[in-house]
Amino acid sequence: MRKLRLLLFLIAVLSITSCKNYSDGTYCADIDYYNPNTGTRNTYSLNVEVENNAVTVIHWPNGGWLDDSHFTAEELDGDGYCSFTSNEGYEYNIQITGTECSFTDEADAQSDSEDDQAAVTCPECGGDKEANDDLCWDCERKAKREKEDIEEHTCKRCGQHDSFMFSTDELCSDCERDDEDRKRQEEEDEN
Repeated sequence: MRKLRLLLFLIAVLSITSCKNYSDGTYCADIDYYNPNTGTRNTYSLNVEVENNAVTVIHWPNGGWLDDSHFTAEELDGDGYCSFTSNEGYEYNIQITGTECSFTDEADAQSDSEDDQAAVTCPECGGDKEANDDLCWDCERKAKREKEDIEEHTCKRCGQHDSFMFSTDELCSDCERDDEDRKRQEEEDEN
């Protein structure tokens, strides 16, 4: 009976000590970040705020942050771990590593943030685009129209662009003139 009580006591002590709660404050955490829209994946050491044993804010080195307007606060498990998906679909895995960071991965985080922004920004007009597209929909249409216009006004013989050509014209005005001159010369040579 005594051994059973001792065993129950040890089980109770172990279960209490394994359920670590983090007091409210700022902690250093390794954050695995994944953006499924661009494929960007990285790990950063950043400061996070904890309230009621849940991560409530992630502080980015550039002064920005994610908070409850970007994600639902997630409770930390006994090992200081939680994960969530932000309102923009970005995935975060957070592991508390200790007290507030005296350093952060500012350069990597800033670079990845800029890469992610560039991946969804049209290089032509600065508008929004899909990460896998080269241009936004409007600029793609414009480029297609310009390409078709160039093809329509390009001489099939010499490759010169002639804005006075129509889709029914095969040759530019210079090639047509050369053909006319050649025919005239042939006629003169025959006579």
